[in-house]
Amino acid sequence: MKRIISLGISLLFGVCALSMTEISPWAATSNPIGATFSGMGAAKIYTPSPVKPTTTTSFDIFLKPRNEIAYYQRAEAVNTPGNQQFKAYLTPTGIREQYGQPVSITNQWVTYLKQHHLKSVVYHNGLLITVSGKVANIDKLFKVNLNQAQYHSNPVQFSSKKPTIPATLAKSVWAVLGMGDHNKKYSIPDTNDPLIQRGTSIARGGFTSQFVNHYNVQPLYNAGLTGKGQTIGIIAFGNIRKGNAYHFWKHEKANSNMNRFTVQDVPGTFFRPNLISRNEGETTMDVEYAGSVAPEANVRLYWVRSGIPAYTNLVNAYATAFNENRVSSLSCSFGIGGGNLLQSLIQRKVLSKESMNILNFVMAQGALQGTSNFTASGDTGALAYDVNGQAGNHLLMNRSINGIDPVAANSWITSVGGTTLPFSRQEISPQLHFKGTITVPKERAWGWDYLFPAIDSTNGLAHNPSLLVKNSQGSGGGFNTLVPTPAYQVGVPGVNTFNARNYVSNLNQPTMGSPLLSGTGTGRNYPDVSADADPMTGYKIYFKTQGIQWPISGGTSIVSPQYAAMAAVINSQPNRPRMGFWNPQIYQLAQGSESPFTPLNDTENNANLYYTGQPGTVYNQASGLGVPNFAKLAQAYK
Repeated sequence: MKRIISLGISLLFGVCALSMTEISPWAATSNPIGATFSGMGAAKIYTPSPVKPTTTTSFDIFLKPRNEIAYYQRAEAVNTPGNQQFKAYLTPTGIREQYGQPVSITNQWVTYLKQHHLKSVVYHNGLLITVSGKVANIDKLFKVNLNQAQYHSNPVQFSSKKPTIPATLAKSVWAVLGMGDHNKKYSIPDTNDPLIQRGTSIARGGFTSQFVNHYNVQPLYNAGLTGKGQTIGIIAFGNIRKGNAYHFWKHEKANSNMNRFTVQDVPGTFFRPNLISRNEGETTMDVEYAGSVAPEANVRLYWVRSGIPAYTNLVNAYATAFNENRVSSLSCSFGIGGGNLLQSLIQRKVLSKESMNILNFVMAQGALQGTSNFTASGDTGALAYDVNGQAGNHLLMNRSINGIDPVAANSWITSVGGTTLPFSRQEISPQLHFKGTITVPKERAWGWDYLFPAIDSTNGLAHNPSLLVKNSQGSGGGFNTLVPTPAYQVGVPGVNTFNARNYVSNLNQPTMGSPLLSGTGTGRNYPDVSADADPMTGYKIYFKTQGIQWPISGGTSIVSPQYAAMAAVINSQPNRPRMGFWNPQIYQLAQGSESPFTPLNDTENNANLYYTGQPGTVYNQASGLGVPNFAKLAQAYK
């Protein structure tokens, strides 16, 4: 589901996961307050489009890896300075030789599937097979009705009848992915949330130079590092109009030859074909800024032709990028929802119980191959939205610090959070019923708590209850308790400890003067790094919409592709090996006396609506290791 806060471009998909345009049937009142709270507590659902016997669809067969523990150990070793295997990256074929299934097994699968009129593509790692064909043929082979398919303990069984697949092949299967994607029980939130949009009259946007100047990129350009010879990958659930990117790159004096931009279709199921977009604001933003921060790099879009980022589609996008092994860095601004949502889908038997293990395995492949992999940490602050249950055609939503998206907080990806740059504004937005002076004196973690005093002083909530949602945004961050603390974070000052303040109540209402809380946590701490993401100090993109040519955008979604671009810039240094997976190195560097990161450690005016700074440490859950000095990072990074 999409993570983006944009001004006049698009809507927030997934992380917020609310439908504010639909009023729950049990709402007692139609007044604005009732509508707001009803929308915060429930969301209409999306269910998959049913398929006919003649429909062509696809699914994945994920085979059992050999030496799984050694696979993860190698992925960590090749990215850890001082290890004997440091920088000894593997190719997908090399992964097959050590960890994948032999050619004899995958050839048997291809032959067997062909006999049942199904086409298959075997990935080079010898572990993933994407299968496509008519629904009738899939139903016959697996003795199932795809519109009712459910997972069983047997990884190849999806109905009451066990298919008669040869034992040698059946035993090689770890899980089959996507078989439940057409079942109406695969219900996810209708994530259309118009109240996230904000009027452009209260925001100011910069261009590429804002990021370049603030985070000391220019010395790298001066040294001739422009990303030339590198390819940046963008995972997206919508395509772009190439002319928009061309216009933006030309405006930013980047290489505007559109031959540097290519698109690779990602195989997968089509959750809701009617939602597919060929002119997606999120994708436009990512492509434009990836290609301007790295002005000579190629940009390759991995396009999933589905309007909804279902689990199998997202896995296939990463698997496709890693299988090609042509991008040295990769960015994704999409997630798959909170942990409760995924657990509910597993309980409904429309997702395999192995889903999270396979997601980790796929992400680790990028690290093993030396791909610098980045993702947006989210835009709803520390309190993410998650599913708490289903009532009729609505999902019950809850906002808490435990609603963690497993992609944003995956241990094998660099999670990118957001900050707010210094600014001061007066007479803020009369149409939103608050005026006054808002001042951010220095860079801080992105959280819109700095707006609360102005709203409170004019009784803004009484005039406009929707501000409860509009101003409850910030950088995602916290603890993913579903996985252990990764080795690169263990012992780092600030990891697994926290300072926090309750900036919003359980009903999303701003709270003033909350005391500082301190405590401990467990699991994967995220984000890892941060940079400017706040739409109030955001970025202009070229995207014609509603009479606007240069709308202002923001969110951690726009920071992730800029980090991926910087990896390409640094990788373009002659004879330099790929940077690879950043985290093992950057946590080491951040603890040194010449750290290339500046932690944002204040406990006042520095929060993502809950977590704040930890003085004297190098890490906090609002902004990770802090903000970068890229020239310094390029010099220190081995």
